[in-house]
Amino acid sequence: MRWGTLFHRDESLGYILLAPGFIVLALLMAYPFVYAVFLSFTSKRIGGPATFVGLENYTKLASTDLFWKTIWNSIYYTLVALVFKFVGGLGVAVMLNRPFVGQRLAKALLLLPWIIPTVFSTLIWWWLFDPAFSVINEVLVVKWKLLSKPIPFLTDGKTAMSSLIMVNVWRGVPFFGISFLAAMQAVPDELLEAARVDGATPWRTFWSITFPLIVPVVGVVALISTIGTLGDFDLPFLLTRGGPNDATTMFAVTAYTLSLSSGLIGLGAAVSMTMFPLLAILVVVSLLQVRQRQGVS
Repeated sequence: MRWGTLFHRDESLGYILLAPGFIVLALLMAYPFVYAVFLSFTSKRIGGPATFVGLENYTKLASTDLFWKTIWNSIYYTLVALVFKFVGGLGVAVMLNRPFVGQRLAKALLLLPWIIPTVFSTLIWWWLFDPAFSVINEVLVVKWKLLSKPIPFLTDGKTAMSSLIMVNVWRGVPFFGISFLAAMQAVPDELLEAARVDGATPWRTFWSITFPLIVPVVGVVALISTIGTLGDFDLPFLLTRGGPNDATTMFAVTAYTLSLSSGLIGLGAAVSMTMFPLLAILVVVSLLQVRQRQGVS
């Protein structure tokens, strides 16, 4: 087959144009993933050989309290943060979907928590939560005298997890809000006008017309956020490093601690791989629901 004929065929040209992207994805994502799967079945240590040990790493993890605490912390952190980000994002989108003075400025300010580098914003929150120099405690305890003792934001297990969730929600609400707002503005005005003519209240119009039409976007946004939150490393590492007493350790933090801090590369890779089946199930279920919803509509 001549090269000219190959380039003029639509299906062939499409594959040729997509090839560089597939190659980059294979090098940057597929290869590290496959190599991590391989390492999870070995006793690899830093500076040592990778000896195949089968499922030994997984059975070893299953017998430790740290592993099960990691699973529980990760799922709890992800689910609670997801609920608050969904509610907050939906509320922000509904508010910004109505015209008011300063709407453009409000949209720009909404994006700030999301576009600020994670490390920079997390360090600011660490300063606000710091056990010794917390600005929040300084105001509430010393200046306003509303509390008798400082809040242990990062030194108590329950408050540390709540603090992490609050920061994650603060960063995630803009993504939910802007995505939901874009979906709402794509709803045909004819449908909304017809509902108003029929006497439907704004509340009824939203839940009967607007929300069902943006459900595919809601599903995709929730899926993206779930994947990012379940594998979150920056927030728990910078704020608590998994403490106190492993109360805020997540998949990524535990994998980092075992791999780089303890030198157990194989065991750390096994921790990361245990997260993959859960993510795969979430992706498949979410995509099937979105596809079904689009087929119905």
